[in-house]
Amino acid sequence: MARKPNSISKEEISSIISTIKSQGEIAIHNAVDCKKLSSHVFKVTGEYISATTLKRFFGFTKSEFAPSYDTVKILKQYAAHFNKKTNGFSLADFITNFFEPFHFEKINKDDKTFHAACRTIALQLKNDLALLEQVIETLAKNENGRRFYFDLFPDYEILNTIQYKGYEEYLLHEKSYEGKIFANCILFLKEFFNNNIKGMKNKWETISMLFDKTKKLHPFVLGRFYQVQLIANNHFNNPDVKKITHDIFKLETKMPRNESGLFKEFPGFHYFACDGFWQIKAYEELLKLSSIALTDFKQHNEFIWKGYYGQLYLYKGLALVNMGRKTEAKKQLKYIKPDNFYFPTKKYFDALYDIFITSLN
Repeated sequence: MARKPNSISKEEISSIISTIKSQGEIAIHNAVDCKKLSSHVFKVTGEYISATTLKRFFGFTKSEFAPSYDTVKILKQYAAHFNKKTNGFSLADFITNFFEPFHFEKINKDDKTFHAACRTIALQLKNDLALLEQVIETLAKNENGRRFYFDLFPDYEILNTIQYKGYEEYLLHEKSYEGKIFANCILFLKEFFNNNIKGMKNKWETISMLFDKTKKLHPFVLGRFYQVQLIANNHFNNPDVKKITHDIFKLETKMPRNESGLFKEFPGFHYFACDGFWQIKAYEELLKLSSIALTDFKQHNEFIWKGYYGQLYLYKGLALVNMGRKTEAKKQLKYIKPDNFYFPTKKYFDALYDIFITSLN
């Protein structure tokens, strides 16, 4: 019978080998063990694989041929027997399976139920870093993992400790211009939070070289770009801060005010640029941009309950109090509810809120 073509990846083969070695009942240390394994595979699956084929599959003998479709099918069945027997279907399995491409064929990417599922997964990973360690590389290699975990949930609290590894892996597999800008911006913030001057400069230079003003970017990503540019140029005493500020206020007029879908209902460009102005203590610009964001955009419930508008009011309050307008600043308090701050940046904005409250006294 003709040998069936096999499109299985090296990662999948490695996973099968790892499962059989770590969870199987037959110790696989050398080529001799493959004879015992052949008998046990037949016992468990009812299918026969020769010891010679197993030696090639486990790398004990070299071969120029990839394993056949039938060999892989049988060994996947054999490995699944031990997965089921010892661990069941683990949470890590569920998460990686959730982001498999065939699950996304008919999903509306703006579907709120779908986003709620992604949010639940992100929260689980935030609260279980050992689990995140298990799946982070797989998610970063997967287009859907990049789009619906890393793009949606950069988490300032765990970015420095573990999540940055995912963004580094993300960049190894990402082909899109927008994705490369975004991930490098997040990694710049990681270096900024760590006060790693060399790392900041390296990422800033990478981002600046990548940026092409003729190419379109999602407002959130464009806001991230200018957030980084403000912080980096100010940090390295670059005179371009004034030009960047001018560009921001020119660009903000072009941001969609009444568009729906892909989160464009929210003034994401303004939101991230506001953080840049806060970081460089440009209070007049911060007041101006936060005020535009709060008056020009309809406040949708999704972004209210996530606390994003409350954070814009917080930026406005911080600008006012630092400009000596404390009475006006106090009026912003009624719009700010720290309990609603969204989980990926909650601690970050909790700290800003504490600064605001202290400055009002």
